[in-house]
Amino acid sequence: MTPVIIVMVKAPLPGFAKTRLTPPLTESDAAALSLCFVQDVVTSALTVSPNLIVAFTPADGRSVLEPVLPKNLLWLEQKGAHLGERLDSTTNHAHDLGFSPIIVLGADSPTLPPSLIENALHVLTSGAAEIVLGPTTDGGYYLIGFRNPDSAVLRNVTWSSPLTFEQTVRNIKQLGLRRFTLPLSYDVDTFADLKFLANELRTDPDAQSRAPQTYRWVLDHASLLNKTD
Repeated sequence: MTPVIIVMVKAPLPGFAKTRLTPPLTESDAAALSLCFVQDVVTSALTVSPNLIVAFTPADGRSVLEPVLPKNLLWLEQKGAHLGERLDSTTNHAHDLGFSPIIVLGADSPTLPPSLIENALHVLTSGAAEIVLGPTTDGGYYLIGFRNPDSAVLRNVTWSSPLTFEQTVRNIKQLGLRRFTLPLSYDVDTFADLKFLANELRTDPDAQSRAPQTYRWVLDHASLLNKTD
């Protein structure tokens, strides 16, 4: 088996990336933070597997991302009207390239421990489960892993909502697939989430080492992050 990690990325363009952080962040600050997230997530994921696909949007996103990310990555433009379709097309593309298992990460959890990705890969490679999910505190998930892609897992799901994880689990149960659930974590969508991340980075040296670009951004924007929500 040849595993692969897919990172779903919005290009760090002002007015396109991390828009729920504006205000209080400016569009350019939000884009710069988004780039830090992507750099840290990709670098961290590469410690687990050398096979990594950057699934990017919009169409010209690669030209923005490629100069600031490691070499020898695979690149794929996201296709689909919503996240479910984009996940489906991306995982099927990876499977067509001969990869299995397939781990999909967002770029919104820069301090995520690589050990969680390693655990997901181990579960899928060993055959202990067909699907792995890493739930987030907002009802979504920071990771979904497939031993082999199954489009039905991603159907009839309300994406980017408090129901996303629950509805995906429903689909997995209806399909009779075995699921493994990783520990609860969080992603950064709102300013409150960002302040939580900043506190983690200020107090946890391990998180600082996992997300050095994001940590540098947090230090440079300390006065902004001390504001109330």
